[in-house]
Amino acid sequence: MLHYDVEGSLDISFCVVASAKCLQTLRLPRSQISHSIVEQVAAMLSTLTFLDLSYCIKIGAEALEAIGKNCKFLTGLRRIMHPLEVIDKLSQDDEALAIASTMPKLKHLEIAYLLVSTSSVIEILTNCRQLELLDVRGCFNVNLDENFVKKFPRLKLVGPNVVDYY
Repeated sequence: MLHYDVEGSLDISFCVVASAKCLQTLRLPRSQISHSIVEQVAAMLSTLTFLDLSYCIKIGAEALEAIGKNCKFLTGLRRIMHPLEVIDKLSQDDEALAIASTMPKLKHLEIAYLLVSTSSVIEILTNCRQLELLDVRGCFNVNLDENFVKKFPRLKLVGPNVVDYY
């Protein structure tokens, strides 16, 4: 069982890491990795169970779809963004829909500060029936009806409101 934490601009390291056949955990926060590289190496990541692509601004729905199609054991995904990094985007619903359509075994999903809509989050909940944690903090376009959320008794929903303790 291998676990890697890589931070920063390390596309070459990603390719080396991706060749490990028994890799289960891969953390690439703030990496400059592009969706084309992810698409090229996704098949080599087939044993992943957890992936962190937080603050990776050069990837999008194409990369997430490639991951979902190739990483059938994936149960955890962290795709947190900084609000200033997504300010120029109109929507990231395509990312949410890629997750919904290709990652049905997710148990833990963090998509804080993605620009997603209620309908995209409902797609995730509908298709990822094993979800135990869904973090949508800062996803201010998401408005989930309390009665709808009760349909998922195992789900812990965090957000969309951000509680400021200061």
